[in-house]
Amino acid sequence: MAEVAVAGKLIKLGYTVSWPLNEDSYDLIAERAGKLSRIQVKSATLKPKRGSYLCCLARGRGKVLRYTSKHCDFIVMYAPYRSDFPDIFEDGYYVVPVSVAGKHRSSTLFPPGKGKGNIKVCKWEEYRNGWERLQE
Repeated sequence: MAEVAVAGKLIKLGYTVSWPLNEDSYDLIAERAGKLSRIQVKSATLKPKRGSYLCCLARGRGKVLRYTSKHCDFIVMYAPYRSDFPDIFEDGYYVVPVSVAGKHRSSTLFPPGKGKGNIKVCKWEEYRNGWERLQE
């Protein structure tokens, strides 16, 4: 579901989207104006008790391996906010360079203003809807 959601968003933004035919370390290729980006899509899971989403940023089973520029260019974290929050009308798409996301094993996401305690803004907020990064 997350890959299709991200691909649909990219197409709406004018990108051509392709899927690799073999097993690879990225899920999608996005192309616009001759610029190609290898994208690894990660879906976030709602943790109802905490009211936030958990997103794994590593790969592998058993031994956890982090992504590097050898594997992909960007990690797009997808959180289905619309399905879980009746007052949120857009899902969360966080476009993070692998050089940043690859330093973390997991991430906590939540819609703006929906954090708990003193934390009202997600630490990944600067990457939300950061599609322009694909053209850099």
